[in-house]
Amino acid sequence: MRVVDLLLERSLQLRLQTPSSESRLATELSGCAPTELMDPTPYMSPHSLLLTSGIGMNFSDERTWDAFVERLADVPVAAIVFATGMAHRVLPPGLVAACTERDIPLLEVTAAVPPLQVNRFIESVMQAERLAVVDRGWTLADECARLANQDAEIVTLLATVYNVIQSPLAVYDAYGTVIAQFPALATWTTGIRTKPQAGVLNIPLPMGLNNPCRLAIMEKDRSHPLASLLGPVASIIALQLNRSVMVDASRQQEIKSFVLACESWEEATHLDVRRSFQDIGLDPRVETSVLVADMGGEFSSTSWQLRVALHETFHTVRVTEFGDRLVAFAQNPRDTFDAVADRLLHIDPRQPLVLKSATLSLFELRLSVVHSLQLVQRIDRPQLAPELGLSAVVTATAGRGARESARKLLAPLVEHDAKRTGPLMETLRAYLANDAQPSKTCNALFIHRNSLNYRLRKIEAILRLDLNSVEGQATCLFALRLVDLGET
Repeated sequence: MRVVDLLLERSLQLRLQTPSSESRLATELSGCAPTELMDPTPYMSPHSLLLTSGIGMNFSDERTWDAFVERLADVPVAAIVFATGMAHRVLPPGLVAACTERDIPLLEVTAAVPPLQVNRFIESVMQAERLAVVDRGWTLADECARLANQDAEIVTLLATVYNVIQSPLAVYDAYGTVIAQFPALATWTTGIRTKPQAGVLNIPLPMGLNNPCRLAIMEKDRSHPLASLLGPVASIIALQLNRSVMVDASRQQEIKSFVLACESWEEATHLDVRRSFQDIGLDPRVETSVLVADMGGEFSSTSWQLRVALHETFHTVRVTEFGDRLVAFAQNPRDTFDAVADRLLHIDPRQPLVLKSATLSLFELRLSVVHSLQLVQRIDRPQLAPELGLSAVVTATAGRGARESARKLLAPLVEHDAKRTGPLMETLRAYLANDAQPSKTCNALFIHRNSLNYRLRKIEAILRLDLNSVEGQATCLFALRLVDLGET
């Protein structure tokens, strides 16, 4: 309801007694405040209408009226409605002059109209407007719920809301990170928000969390009842965000059991792995992609972004977090794998994250899980995993007699180091860790090049291998990895 709407209502017979601007007359009312207090400002909200008959204001000093209006202008008040015929036969000249100077609309209520009638009219119209806003909110929520039932993305829901309110929207997580927004070109401030932002309305999403996500709207017009309009929609967005957590939470133990089964090559048989895979609710006839991300430290803030991105790029997703790792299994991509990878690998350019291409083979999926879990510990940025990883192959072969053979191969070096001062095992590890480059190895061990050459020849003689050949280096590397695996 606007100030000008009161003037257009014939039953109220209101008279405008100031040359008020069109913008002031178009001000939306936030409420009506009937009062006879000399200073009602502590009890008034911005853009409310003051309704008074001036009882107790029987003073003629214009400075007093000016101070009265000045306080109301600071609220700011939308308009003043002054009833004549009770305490004042005519409008006080000082009041008219002060309202004119500060461009505050001054409306006179004649003696023929009771002030209570004005108050009742305002309240009834505003109540109808509030009900209309609520009705619009539920209509918008129904449309968003329909889209959510069709597995729509969060961005699609935001776009639907944008079409109604024409203001940019974003969803923040508990860390102040934007996890979804519309339109894409809108600029949002990142970081944890502990205080209200000027020009931004924040609505906590009812997610049942101690630190829920928030729906943020750039307010173009603060008088617009966005909070009431978007209340029902906020619940739909919260449900859509919670969808990933609810699905994942119901499978937490099963997902973890599957990951442990993949890592336990000696204890878990292929049949055990297949059963664990089926327990998490995925289809063994459909290709499965694996994603592993480091969520430690500063990267914990990307959890929601990853979950939302996974559910927006795949139809079927299973996610769990244990320790500082997020592990996800995904099927039925919504787009090409290249498009999916582009979305997932660009969430945070500094986050250790491994995405493994899809496979239909459960044997290969098992290797992919082990490879991704080990690779994420050695990288400092998102990357696609190569099709084969040495560590995964070592893990897969560890239970097939290879570990004992590795111990036998390296046993002479261990015996040599126990009897003599020459650290041959340490030298071999450093040589392979530095990609068989003598200069780097010498720097790592703080020894001369001649000392390194002597030790390498000694190792070759004991192991009967050529460390200058790829086969010799690979054999020793496999042996060391197998021995280390047995000690963990």
